[in-house]
Amino acid sequence: MKKIAVGYLAINLWAVTAFAQVNSGLLTPLTAVAAMRERLPVEKVYLQLDKPYYTLGDTLRFKAYLAKADFLKPSTKSSLLYVELDDNTNKCVKRILVPLSLGVSWGDIALADKDFTEGSYTLRAYTNWMLNFGEDYVFKKNIYIAALSGSALVKAAFKARGNKIQGNLQFTGLDKSPLRLKDMELRVMNGRHNLIRDKATTGVDGSMDINFDIPDKTPMKNLYIQATETVKGEEKHQTLNIPISLSRSENIDLQFMPEGGNLVSGIAAKIGFKAISEDGNGIQISGGVYDSKQQQVASFTSAHKGMGSFEFTPQAGESYSAKITLPAGVTKTYPLPAVNPAGTTLRINPKGKDSLEVIITTSPTLTTSPAVTTPYYLIVQTRGVICYSAVVNFKGAAIKKIIPKDIFPSGIARFSLLNATDQPVNERIVYIDQDDNLRLSIATNKSKYTTRDSVALTIEVKDRAGKPVQGAFSLAVTDDSQVKKDSTDINILNNLLLTSDLKGTVEEPGYYFENKTPQKATDLDNLLLTQGWVGYDWKQLFDKQLQQPEPKYPAEHEFLVQGKVTNVLNKPVEGSEVLLFSRKPEMVVNSVTDKQGNFTFKGLFPVDTAEFKIQARNKNGKSFNVGIEMLNEFKPPAFSSANLMAPWYVNTDTLLLNNSHTRSAQLKAEADYRGEGHQLKEVKITDKKIVKGSHNLNGPGEADQILDEQDMLKAGKLTLRQLFQQKIKGFNESAFLYPPDRLGHMHYTDPRYRISYKINEKEIRFVFDGQELDYLYYPSNINVPGPQSQKAPAFSILSYERKQFIDSYLDYFTAEDFVGMEVMFNIRYSDEYVTDFISMDEMRILDKEFRSPVDKYVYVEITTRAGKGPMMKGTPGTYLYKPLPFSLPKQFYSPKYTAKNVNTAPGTDMRSTIYWAPQVITDKNGKATISFFSADNPADYTLIMEGTDANGNLGYEQSKLKITKPVGAR
Repeated sequence: MKKIAVGYLAINLWAVTAFAQVNSGLLTPLTAVAAMRERLPVEKVYLQLDKPYYTLGDTLRFKAYLAKADFLKPSTKSSLLYVELDDNTNKCVKRILVPLSLGVSWGDIALADKDFTEGSYTLRAYTNWMLNFGEDYVFKKNIYIAALSGSALVKAAFKARGNKIQGNLQFTGLDKSPLRLKDMELRVMNGRHNLIRDKATTGVDGSMDINFDIPDKTPMKNLYIQATETVKGEEKHQTLNIPISLSRSENIDLQFMPEGGNLVSGIAAKIGFKAISEDGNGIQISGGVYDSKQQQVASFTSAHKGMGSFEFTPQAGESYSAKITLPAGVTKTYPLPAVNPAGTTLRINPKGKDSLEVIITTSPTLTTSPAVTTPYYLIVQTRGVICYSAVVNFKGAAIKKIIPKDIFPSGIARFSLLNATDQPVNERIVYIDQDDNLRLSIATNKSKYTTRDSVALTIEVKDRAGKPVQGAFSLAVTDDSQVKKDSTDINILNNLLLTSDLKGTVEEPGYYFENKTPQKATDLDNLLLTQGWVGYDWKQLFDKQLQQPEPKYPAEHEFLVQGKVTNVLNKPVEGSEVLLFSRKPEMVVNSVTDKQGNFTFKGLFPVDTAEFKIQARNKNGKSFNVGIEMLNEFKPPAFSSANLMAPWYVNTDTLLLNNSHTRSAQLKAEADYRGEGHQLKEVKITDKKIVKGSHNLNGPGEADQILDEQDMLKAGKLTLRQLFQQKIKGFNESAFLYPPDRLGHMHYTDPRYRISYKINEKEIRFVFDGQELDYLYYPSNINVPGPQSQKAPAFSILSYERKQFIDSYLDYFTAEDFVGMEVMFNIRYSDEYVTDFISMDEMRILDKEFRSPVDKYVYVEITTRAGKGPMMKGTPGTYLYKPLPFSLPKQFYSPKYTAKNVNTAPGTDMRSTIYWAPQVITDKNGKATISFFSADNPADYTLIMEGTDANGNLGYEQSKLKITKPVGAR
């Protein structure tokens, strides 16, 4: 790779300098490309996952690699990475923020059933900077999250004629026995929209036929059936989501793309084509090409995933169409692109193993035209860097150039032919394979392993020349009986070298890199003939009006809190003091606005629930007549929806069924080992009041006293204070010491003395939408950090000032502002709040008392309709900033077995992910060691290792490990 990388740079620099002396016209596009790459350098991100699909209650683990697009070296432009899971309606269910260091990070997402339901999800990863370049640059992968255990399997088949859909559904138990005579409620869903609702009953074989019409122009990719068994007097059973997979032949999309972009009269052309069914996947077709006289001039048959190519010579004055024969003998016709009477074409053919033949042809009538006698420019880029450029002077109808491949790095090379006015007339992309990826090997310490055995691996990484390589890698080990690793799936090689430079979805990207053959090379070329590529277009490059002076989305080099202070006339306020208060960690920091009224806080590391109160003060130390506008507040991007994935129980994949079964078996074994035995069915109290959208840490409805939405509607215009006085038992105003002395003496001159509100003898802590009200209160006697100052504790109290602060909220809000409130008085409910809201400093002071904090406080969780916490409209000079906190990875749990516990509790270790090592660092000898223990299930294990070195070289390796039962085991 070193040789190629040096040549890669040398050609680029030589093209900009040497050609500038020979032809000044060539200097313009070369300079423009270099300037664009300098101003808008592209980033790419790839995520390795521990496995391709999950169950509810599982944990999704990932390793992120952020690379510069040009040489794939680790990117340091961005230090923050967003990772999110979006459901099948394109709603973000979970988004986390992870810090990057030298282009790498790792993390996890807990797939708790309180956040997720069974279904198809899209995993996305991106930096803020990447959003400047469009959605195609965002990493995307579809995954399925299955229920832990289900009660039914479904075989589904659909066919359609027009808008009339016919389907057959067969329901069976997990043992494949039919679910006979079961009443089912069926809903036809388009995303979240219910199109049709009906009832049906299964037959003696567990099947049912369904027929329905769908509205015109209904998109098919989010169409599915919800089927729920209904039993009179019982709650609903498992709901099954069954994607409606249709491929109506009359809706096949067939597109034809001439090589280089144009069909030109009298010049032989290679034409790529791609057939896509309405479910978005490639479909096999064959047909013929006909002229206007219905004479066949060519035939074609698709190869891989509905793609292929064919050749013919178009004639002047002719129009061409393609015909394919659909089922039932129906013929459908598609137009080919129009034939240009004159122009240029660009063809690229392999020339042996080491070179490319570039053929540029012009119409015979144009060889003497001034438009052709002026120079053309051939420019070839890989990853946005120019690797080759040349001046093209037509002296005949065709020009051939032989270009060596070794001047290109591995990846997609983009050939562009520009005319003298810098307009592209032909473009083509090809794939260059230098076979220069890192060589990864995984060696075991012995030939055979048994269950709960110690496994030691030696990792070794070398470059193409056999030299040791230091780098950062990640390793996933999974159980083949539960996890199906698809060799055609996405990996670090096919993503960073291929699909990240193409628009749209590439089906089975690993197909083109596995067991390479001449046919696969042809299939890859067909893909590039028919797939659009990402990146700027030449018009954008040269048109200064299309070049934004500053990118819309700035690169985030670190976590910053940035904002602007303005006065009542919306003018910036210079020299305004701005304070930032934080409870976790507890701190107060200050800043001063510049001439534009801007302020910045650096050096913050937001964890847990990140919440900052920002307060601006004028020269008199007051927060009146000033306002705060946040400048870098994260705005969630909107992405297009992805296709649904089929659940594990639809047309079942046995491995997915095993995954769910095995996880359930492990939970049962763990319960038996703990002596829990059979658990009673959950008893649901139907008359318990529930507050919708509650942030109650114990769960909605888990409280000593609850006022729900109906209570709020009845209360109408009552203020929050009046609500407490009329509805909350024991509410009172009281004076006390904070903290009291051991004898409970009250000294009115003591600065700790304060007046507050209580329920019986416990002080009230008010919580709005999960945000404690006291968090917004900071006494005016808190010292701002400075050379000689000391910060007072954040819970320091000025009695009347704090009470006035609370009163402003009690008298501002009315019952109409709330969905409900929940009172946590007893320890059973208040303990969760004490753990979450009491700071360590406050805890140490309270520990000096005879009673614990849970005996001192009662918490009232108030759920507002706005859902924005205790924020009053128009609060001057104050802003509650809630950024995404950093999500820090949890240590992967890997049990350790010894002679004492190797036979303990069999069946309790049924991991599907056997081991996950997100950060494997090889030493100067290119080596690293890994050790872990096998689980209880005898099976083959798949080991997948991926990663990169500091020079942008990529590596991928997949190997196997066999685990057997110990000798004598049953």
